[in-house]
Amino acid sequence: MSEQSKGFFAANWFKLFFVALSILVVGIYFSRESDLDGCLENATKNYQTDWAFQCKQAKQEAACSLPRLIAEGVEKHRDRRAELCLKRYSFSR
Repeated sequence: MSEQSKGFFAANWFKLFFVALSILVVGIYFSRESDLDGCLENATKNYQTDWAFQCKQAKQEAACSLPRLIAEGVEKHRDRRAELCLKRYSFSR
């Protein structure tokens, strides 16, 4: 490493550290946001799969109207999955 670059790093080490730390924090934030979006998307897909399965069990089409008790159970599972996603990946707990 040349003397000139050593001088640059010696004079600007704090600024470089701050920039690197900022990039790291922003990267973590966007990574968690992406993970949260993916988790919520999976919760929705699981909900749709569960609903279709319950319809199939009742020998109806995949987008059927389920009895209230069964529909509430499927929706409760979706809500629990979404809540777990928020607890796991959200910054605002």
